[in-house]
Amino acid sequence: MNRKSSASQQPVSRLFSYLAGLVSGLFLAFLFSLLSSQQTTDAPVARTQPMPAKSIEPKAERIDWSFYDLFPKAEVANVGGYQSAKRASDPKPIYHLQAGSFNAPRDADERRAELLMLGLTAFIETKPIKGVTWHRVMIGPFESDTNLNRAQSLLAANNFESIPISTKP
Repeated sequence: MNRKSSASQQPVSRLFSYLAGLVSGLFLAFLFSLLSSQQTTDAPVARTQPMPAKSIEPKAERIDWSFYDLFPKAEVANVGGYQSAKRASDPKPIYHLQAGSFNAPRDADERRAELLMLGLTAFIETKPIKGVTWHRVMIGPFESDTNLNRAQSLLAANNFESIPISTKP
C-alpha cells in the first residue's frame, strides 16, 4: 500500500510546487513594480530656465517672373484636327484571336482541334499571300475586350501564342 499512497500524493505535490512558484513570482513582480514606481516619484525634478527666443527675420525671396515673357514668343505645334467622340450608333469592332498560321492544312487542323478541346470557338481561314496559301487558325468572334482578354489568358496558360485582330463590321 505504500506505493499507492505515494503515487496519489505525487500529483498533489507537483500541483502545490507549481502554485507556490507562481505565487512567489507574482509577489516578486509586485515588489519590483512598487520599488520602481517609488524611485521615479522621489527623484527631484530639474528646473529648466526658458530660453530666449531667437529673432527671426523674414528673408526676401526674389521671384522669377520671366516665364510670362516666354509664353507670347513660344510656338505651339499643331497636333492635328478635331476628332469627334465615339457615338452610341457607331458600330462596335469585332475581335478575333489568331492562334497560328500554317502552310499545311493538317497543321492548322491539329491546332484547331487543340483549341476546341480548351472550349474555344475556333475556325480556319485560308488566305493566299504572294502566291502561297496560308491557313490561319482564328478564335472568336468576341464582342468585348473582356471576353477577348479571358480567351487570351486561357491560351497563354496553355502555352499558345495569340495575336488580337479587330475588324469593323
